[in-house]
Amino acid sequence: MKYRPYQIDLRENNYRCTNFLIPDICPNCGKVNNPQSSEIGGIQYNGFKILYLRHYCPSCQQDHWSIQKVFPDDENSKPEMLTYTPSSSLRQFEKRICEFSPRFISMYHQAEKAENDGNLELAGMGYRAAEEILIKDYALKFSDDDAEKVSKHTLNSAIGHYFKDSEILGVAADVVRINGNDYAHWDRPESFDVKQKLQELKAYLDIFISQINVKLMIKNPPVSRNHKSNK
Repeated sequence: MKYRPYQIDLRENNYRCTNFLIPDICPNCGKVNNPQSSEIGGIQYNGFKILYLRHYCPSCQQDHWSIQKVFPDDENSKPEMLTYTPSSSLRQFEKRICEFSPRFISMYHQAEKAENDGNLELAGMGYRAAEEILIKDYALKFSDDDAEKVSKHTLNSAIGHYFKDSEILGVAADVVRINGNDYAHWDRPESFDVKQKLQELKAYLDIFISQINVKLMIKNPPVSRNHKSNK
């Protein structure tokens, strides 16, 4: 889990601008973490303090909690994270993907949580659903179809229609679709290996996500040929 520093005013001498840490993403919902943090207790030692913090996430309206070692006011002080709950191993995505399809991010993290809890069948279906959301958000942005037309496509027909000119996107999306369907179907092959197929599905979903990220980068470059530095 990656952390970044924040400051809190503990309203006591030498602890007016105290540095503490928060994770980059909320461990409950997986979105960018900008919590409302407050002290719920602490123990003073010589030269530092053990702080108990509550962090309220406005996105999911749930709390997460931490115990940290903090130091008197000093912009160079480095707090130490002792424990954080709930713990999170949720994947962190490129900012452009998060902004492009926030519902995809939410669904992906729900599937991740199911996988982390050992519910692999639910995870497989969830990753497939996440892919469908990303595909249809992509179609709405990169095609001339409106939302009503996009919504009428099944996942299979959406892949065939919107990625007919891209073998990489088409193949990757189809592997996720077919494996994801097998998690939901009653009559799947007897040889279906739940763990192995989930890893295969996720590998091809990674390929698909990376290609969508590339297309977003090309669609919105940081500079253009008309930039003033061009000669």
